[in-house]
Amino acid sequence: MPIYEYECDGCSHQFEESMSMSNDKVPCGEACPCCGEVGMVRKGFRTAPAGASDSTMTPDKKTGGQWSEMIERVKHSGQVPKRYHEKLDQSSKRTGRHWSG
Repeated sequence: MPIYEYECDGCSHQFEESMSMSNDKVPCGEACPCCGEVGMVRKGFRTAPAGASDSTMTPDKKTGGQWSEMIERVKHSGQVPKRYHEKLDQSSKRTGRHWSG
């Protein structure tokens, strides 16, 4: 379920609510949970729910080494110029931490 952010225009109190997309405007027009002012709450941004990921995951780790095997077949197929071989080798070591071109 998405998390919606709201802010009170009266006291600047910010809060989040996790609710379905069809109810995303429910707090708007209602009393602020902090100051109690009615009609001062406005909708801010919607953020996606957080998920966990392995930032050390490499293509080889994910595929049990099959990624490197495929890269070697591509390199030896003769269809990829040798100047690109180093970049292909580097692709086997990339993780989810950063992307460098």
